[in-house]
Amino acid sequence: MAGITDMHCHILPGLDDGSQSMEETLASLREAVRQGIDRMIVTPHFHPERYMVYAPDILSTLEQVKNAASEAGIRIELYPGQECYYYSGLTEMLDREEALTLCGTRYVLVEFDPSVSWTFLQNGIRNLRQAGYIPVIAHFERYECLNEEKRVEELHRHQYLLQMNYDTLLLRGGLFGDSYWRRLFKKGYVDFLGSDTHGTHFRPLHVDKALHWILNKTEPQLAHRIIQDNFDRIIYD
Repeated sequence: MAGITDMHCHILPGLDDGSQSMEETLASLREAVRQGIDRMIVTPHFHPERYMVYAPDILSTLEQVKNAASEAGIRIELYPGQECYYYSGLTEMLDREEALTLCGTRYVLVEFDPSVSWTFLQNGIRNLRQAGYIPVIAHFERYECLNEEKRVEELHRHQYLLQMNYDTLLLRGGLFGDSYWRRLFKKGYVDFLGSDTHGTHFRPLHVDKALHWILNKTEPQLAHRIIQDNFDRIIYD
């Protein structure tokens, strides 16, 4: 398979709980390239109670990172985005472009509290869709309400998009058995994969290990669709 994509990461320096310096950012990018990643969407948090990182700061910092990476000889494509915590004012912030969609498109990487209720999650993504956005549910495996496959299948049936972390595919279930999350992946319920790396100090990249499982245990067309084709859907809206 050609280059690998990562549509969820926290590697812009000093903006949230991710990378804390340009040096750490460049180290993360070098490691990304080593593991075969050639395109990344950077997604600092937008959280009304924790990280109110605004669009202009992300865009300016991203340009600094691009310049530094180019000077360091790191060949990787970087695109702007944000991981947006859902709350009642999110669509207004997106409309005013104070919070970022993915790559300036209609796609929004949206996260919820891990204990979010099924009803609240449904209402949140429905509100985003009605406002003209395409919600991508960030690391959907973290939400307790989605531990029931029938609910994941319902989201898939209604064409809501699901992002899983690469690391989740490294989890195993039972003795030599596939985990629940691996089974969902094989069934085609996962639309995107992201590292959710926070730099070298927290949740470092393990994309190469997950990719090894994907290439050896899943159909090639499924892997290509999730890792490359769907990423292109975002880039080209």
